[in-house]
Amino acid sequence: MKKILIVDDDKDILTVVELLLNAHNYTVETVFDPANILEKVKTFHPHVILMDVNMGQHDGREICKLLKDDTIINHIPVILFSAMLNLQATHRECEATDFIAKPFNALDLIKMIEKHLQAA
Repeated sequence: MKKILIVDDDKDILTVVELLLNAHNYTVETVFDPANILEKVKTFHPHVILMDVNMGQHDGREICKLLKDDTIINHIPVILFSAMLNLQATHRECEATDFIAKPFNALDLIKMIEKHLQAA
């Protein structure tokens, strides 16, 4: 079963996306506080990481760059999601694999995840 890691500081979004992905037979772990994200990624071994951009004191783009700089885990696709207007431009700067704007259609999110799972 494919594993998805969801990183967001909004517990409601974590819950909804986790339920959606579980319904599509993914194994899901959630992270509310990304302070120890490298450790979590290395122990969970996700196939895709879905990460919010604005998380209180944390910026998902900076975390994405940190993940992409680590040669052990930089192959894992990172999909950023946010309500930011300029996400299309900024996701490339942090080497994110893709992005999806909030609010997103559940089917579009599943299709995007499946696309990156097939490419991996």
